[in-house]
Amino acid sequence: MMKNVTVIGVIMIALLVGNPARADDCEIVNRSFEADGWISDLQSKDPNGWEVEIPAGKFGGYVYRDWATDGIYSLTVYSDWAAFSAGDMATVSQDVNLVDVARIVFDIELDTGSAYAEWDPNICTAVLLIDGDVVWDSNSAGLVAKGEYPGEVYIEKKYRTEGLHRVSLGTRINLDKSLWETYYTSWDAVDCNNCPGLGFVKGDISGDCYVDANDLKLLAGLWLSDEIDPDDRANLFHGDDDLTSSGGIISFLDFAIYAAGWDGDMVGLRELAAIWLQQVERDNPYNLFDGDDVLPSGFINFFDFAVIADNWLGCSYVPEP
Repeated sequence: MMKNVTVIGVIMIALLVGNPARADDCEIVNRSFEADGWISDLQSKDPNGWEVEIPAGKFGGYVYRDWATDGIYSLTVYSDWAAFSAGDMATVSQDVNLVDVARIVFDIELDTGSAYAEWDPNICTAVLLIDGDVVWDSNSAGLVAKGEYPGEVYIEKKYRTEGLHRVSLGTRINLDKSLWETYYTSWDAVDCNNCPGLGFVKGDISGDCYVDANDLKLLAGLWLSDEIDPDDRANLFHGDDDLTSSGGIISFLDFAIYAAGWDGDMVGLRELAAIWLQQVERDNPYNLFDGDDVLPSGFINFFDFAVIADNWLGCSYVPEP
């Protein structure tokens, strides 16, 4: 009993002292490709903030308004009619800060040069790279047909380090093949957060832009589990508790990050904290546990908080007299 109450007390303190915390945005420049207006040929001009690497004679690209989800422009990279080697790729890239970034979000459209030609994922794949590593591709995301899609890539721990990391948007040909069909990949609204105006919210495990009981449920479900994937969203703390490259443990180190971003209602907890460890009248409404009271007084401590915790997020109906 004492062990459980001590654990509950530490949780209460973390919640009470924690303040909402927002991580820094990675500040992608020209995220929706609006800065330059129309660029008819990406091989002759880089969009503001981006660097273009397009092999001449195999790929082309432009910024235009034929499709957009944010603003009026988007970026399109396409395969030309040419002979390809498997792995040939065209990219646009920029260097960004990913220290506190958990995900990159974007909108993407896959299309071909003909209304009768389907998108063949065996031939062409849209890819997103970090430092040259493919961290997202349209095939693994299930985007295997023409259409417009939202995209999301979770940033692995190894990329959330100090210094700039290169983020690239690409189109890749997967086969040694001469193509007589054009594959178009369009990108728009590329950003480092999916919580408008807030940046990424630390402690948001569920990805709904709030730190609340939904995240606590996910954290509790893995509590003290070991050999957790270091990139699991509940593995908020990356440090000495991640003992190997393939495993970590969900503990108070992770909970502390969650608690710092807690958005929950503090009413009740604040009043309890105001009289924490104080001697009160036995009938004080916050003197919820009387097993340790010394008549005629009571004390506000972990035992009283344990009663609150047992009914956390519950409700009750008290009829009017």
